[in-house]
Amino acid sequence: MAEYIEFLNREEWLKSRINFLGASEIANAMGIGYETPLNLWKEKTGRKEHTDLSANTRVKYGTEAEEHIRALFALQHKDEYAIEYHAFRVYRHDKYSFLTATLDGELTRLADKSKGVWECKTAWLLSKSDMQKWENNSIPQNYYVQVCEQLAVTNYKFAVVTAQLIMPDGNSEIRHYQIERDEIENDIKYTQQEAVKFWAYVMSDKEPPQKLKL
Repeated sequence: MAEYIEFLNREEWLKSRINFLGASEIANAMGIGYETPLNLWKEKTGRKEHTDLSANTRVKYGTEAEEHIRALFALQHKDEYAIEYHAFRVYRHDKYSFLTATLDGELTRLADKSKGVWECKTAWLLSKSDMQKWENNSIPQNYYVQVCEQLAVTNYKFAVVTAQLIMPDGNSEIRHYQIERDEIENDIKYTQQEAVKFWAYVMSDKEPPQKLKL
């Protein structure tokens, strides 16, 4: 089993984040998240406070919905997977100990006993481009690299992303996206390389280069 730290509560867990690069922050480090690499670097070097999105209406909804979506997944797929949840368990990469992942759920596939990541998302699809990001069994890039890093840190064999997709009219549907590690190994390695590059700027206290978005 991958190495992990078990924190007692949310406050301790949040406090520890400055010392690590979590899987949910990888997209920001790579310049494809909601925050720039420079802002993330400022947070990790203590130059600014961590951006707190917990009061955001959609973030709050996603946080509150997670336990219900996890319970529904467990019920619907009880013949395929066993699922565990450890709210404040932080897995650490065996080589790059600053790379971490806190999982929404941990799966055991009953057919072969292999271990997997379960990731929960809630997404509002307000435009055609929003919808296209979830089509053809694909997920948005920022979520994809998060899963890549979760698999790198845990060394698990697969991931299932369960997403509640909410339409402009308020209707929604839940989709499941299956990702097998052996099919995306190159992407996992690339994501990890980019994370290591970013952390080198943190350790050297030098600003990362700006990434232009055209």
